[in-house]
Amino acid sequence: MTPAARSGPAFLAVGGGKGGVGKSFVAANLALALARRGAARGARVAAVDLDLGGSNLNLFLGEPLPRREVSEFLEGRADSLNAVSQPTRIPNLRYVAGSFDTMTAVDPLRARKLDLVAALVGLDADVVVLDLPAGSLPSTLDFFFLGEIKIVVTNPESVAYHNAYGFLKNYLLRRLLTEFRDRTDILASILDRYRVLPGEEEAEPPDRTITGLVAALREEHPETRAEVAGILEYDAPLLVLNRVRRRRDRATLERFRAVVEQNLGLRCLALGTIPDHRKVADSVRDARPFLLTHPRHAIARQFERWAERLSFTLLR
Repeated sequence: MTPAARSGPAFLAVGGGKGGVGKSFVAANLALALARRGAARGARVAAVDLDLGGSNLNLFLGEPLPRREVSEFLEGRADSLNAVSQPTRIPNLRYVAGSFDTMTAVDPLRARKLDLVAALVGLDADVVVLDLPAGSLPSTLDFFFLGEIKIVVTNPESVAYHNAYGFLKNYLLRRLLTEFRDRTDILASILDRYRVLPGEEEAEPPDRTITGLVAALREEHPETRAEVAGILEYDAPLLVLNRVRRRRDRATLERFRAVVEQNLGLRCLALGTIPDHRKVADSVRDARPFLLTHPRHAIARQFERWAERLSFTLLR
């Protein structure tokens, strides 16, 4: 199947618990690598910054201050995201900049979420890389769902792992709520597990873990077993561990994966790790795209390998 035969773009969504873990660095370099890999086939790639309070994807792409922003579409001053997309130094890669203008809103993506989803699907691209806001607001998780491939970026710090775990837990809970949104009986079973009723404050609390919820759904609603099993196995995000300084840091990722599978039931595979290297820090500081500035560096070659692996799904 050639890129032109696809009815809409394929999505790669990059998220994480909190800011500062390297999410935009990963999103930008994967977009660059996918664009280079797809160039010979005429595949078009778009990188979209959905962070409306701390937009910086353009810096990781090595592009200057954007002339147009996604807020123009959200506020009705542009009729599509194509109208606000901008070129990069790679001909088949365009980007849509985020914004600082709506940072005072609690959840600025929520008001026009469905319109924005439709606009993303309507982008003139074969692959769309979404750089999501930090945290796990409901709208952020809903855009994360768009990804045929979903990636969670973290680093070896305990706080970062804690935040990544919270993101995955919230992702899975919202995924289940979305999957069964038309089944009021199942929704009630899910929500009741997280609702403390009067008189229960001092009682032994029920098992409110995700694995406890999944076990209860299988028992109370056995017809959901196949759907839940599919979510746990096939909708599990890939993990990227950034800023690895020591060999034992890599082992922490495997322990994290084990904790996630034990407590959440998600079988998250590791896409890989990124060393904490001075040249990465230099490229971020100088707003230069790492993949293009250091194309022969081991980290750049790793992004190329990741793009090759992901392209089997994204560039079918």
